[in-house]
Amino acid sequence: MLSFDLPKFLSAITSAAPQAGDVLLAVGLPPQVQIEGSLVRLQVAGLEALTPFQTEAVVLHLLAVAPPTAAVRVREMGAASFAYSMPGVSRFRASVFSQRGTFAVTLRTISESVPSLSELGLPGAMSEACKERKGIVLVNGPAGSGRSTTLAAMLTEVNDTRSCHVITVEDPIEFLHRHRKATVNQREVGRDTSTLTQGMADALRQGAQVLMFSEPQSAEDTHLLLEAAETGHLVFTSLRAFDTASALRRLLSFFSGDERADIRLRLARCLRWSFTQLLLPLRGKRQPIVEVWRLTRATAAHLVDGALDSAALGDVLRDGEKEGLIGFDRELEKRVRQGELDVETALASSVLPQQLELRLLDLRGVKP
Repeated sequence: MLSFDLPKFLSAITSAAPQAGDVLLAVGLPPQVQIEGSLVRLQVAGLEALTPFQTEAVVLHLLAVAPPTAAVRVREMGAASFAYSMPGVSRFRASVFSQRGTFAVTLRTISESVPSLSELGLPGAMSEACKERKGIVLVNGPAGSGRSTTLAAMLTEVNDTRSCHVITVEDPIEFLHRHRKATVNQREVGRDTSTLTQGMADALRQGAQVLMFSEPQSAEDTHLLLEAAETGHLVFTSLRAFDTASALRRLLSFFSGDERADIRLRLARCLRWSFTQLLLPLRGKRQPIVEVWRLTRATAAHLVDGALDSAALGDVLRDGEKEGLIGFDRELEKRVRQGELDVETALASSVLPQQLELRLLDLRGVKP
């Protein structure tokens, strides 16, 4: 099979395996889909081993309907990500990239409907965060942790409960939000605005009360994030991080040492909530484990001049459990003791595995 009918193939996949996550197309292998965190190779006649011609044909098909900047990124930087829509079938987050002189493609299914926070099994604190009138709300996690879905669910919560103007600047737009109680305008980098930075700057002057931005990529983006919160906006964004401490360090990494004290002070005034999540198999089904940081007197003081390592911030979260703070490893320990998660998976996912292992020695029947 020289040609590869991508729309027909994706339509068959979404019908046969609606639970499938990423679709991966790589030269020398058959098409693969990710199901419950594992890649499954498909048996498709004529596609037993994809050829360079076939993957290039898929890339050309995708770029033909992508924003014009996508082809430029592929040509100049070797990779691009963008949304791909098949009316009546589904939407996908497409990522194309070159490797060893050929092309590979991943396509992640984006649900047409946005699940609610409760349907996703997320903590009630996230609904509480959606009621804030100003400040920054972070949703963090590694790749594949469901950050985009969580942000979409939080925006839906705002859309269902508040009469306000919402503007998003996304790279790319994944979930589509209809006007409900709120008015939602979604802008895509490469189509509606030239860059994320420009879109963020414009959003401050477009009469919105609630903003959602893709992950900040520079000091300028972070300044705009803080400025938006300081001027009375509620701002949602996400960071690739494994806990709140690493998320904060990532934001600070954009700045020189002399600037960081001021940024920490501004964050202590503006950051309202930080959620860090990871999808883990709980009773056989992938569900989120979530660390919850919220602004309190203690967390604000620590943010200004405390150590931003995982151990130090973990102590702050543990001390603030009565105020609704939840440390990631403490949540892992709780799920293990409730019989929802096995010890090995918990330790492999832990921020501080040696400390967690010590706390779980009684379950292993090992004396310290």
